[in-house]
Amino acid sequence: MKALLNTIREEIDNIHTEQYKKLGGYFHFHSPIELLCVRQGAAKVWIGDTEAIVNKNEIAVVLSYEAHRFLSTEDGGEYFILFISPSMCPEFMEAVRNKNAHNPIVRNPNDSIKYAIDALSGENINAIEKSGYAHILLGSLLRQIELVDAADKRSDSLSTKLFFYINEHYKEEISLEKIAQVMGYDRHYLSKCFRANFQMSIGDYINTLRLKNAVVLMRDRRKSITEVAMESGFGSMRTFYRTFSEEFGCSPCDYLKREM
Repeated sequence: MKALLNTIREEIDNIHTEQYKKLGGYFHFHSPIELLCVRQGAAKVWIGDTEAIVNKNEIAVVLSYEAHRFLSTEDGGEYFILFISPSMCPEFMEAVRNKNAHNPIVRNPNDSIKYAIDALSGENINAIEKSGYAHILLGSLLRQIELVDAADKRSDSLSTKLFFYINEHYKEEISLEKIAQVMGYDRHYLSKCFRANFQMSIGDYINTLRLKNAVVLMRDRRKSITEVAMESGFGSMRTFYRTFSEEFGCSPCDYLKREM
């Protein structure tokens, strides 16, 4: 199974919701937690190694960086999708660290889950309420998805080990050569393995993670551009500016002005 990093989703730094009449797309992954709530009709979903049909009033739970795909099975469907940034729920992220959901499809969501989703799908809700309902939702989901050690469910393939290693160390001074030395493999073999599974180079993926972290820090506006670059893992300001410009088509300063 090949999956692509959805860079648009990586820009989510809070809670984001979307509604659809029809679902369809490619396998992809991203850092925000994603919940698919079927309100009418049904959907076929692939989450990691799980393939299932999600029916009306059921929920599919996609954890951070889990490859997935959703596809409508009939016309007339109504689907509500909720994205929650990892930065909003550090306790939840710690709870699911190196874990997978044994039951990513919630067939009978409890009242707390239903109430929180209804509240988060409403329009008149402030930031504090969003945070509160998100924690209620995620806390309740932990009881129903049955976490298991990743090694018990996920393939221990080299590409998977490589993927998680990069996600844990991208802020450090890492390179393909250093990763190959740590993991004990030829760097050309690692590069080929990663590209075959994720359709991008290791260097591009490292830069994507660093840029995502930089954007989050920049929007917080508590740190200088130099501090943002260094804390995100860029070795020099020249590299940061070049990489940022290639991705966003403007300088970091212009990006902040545009966001304002």
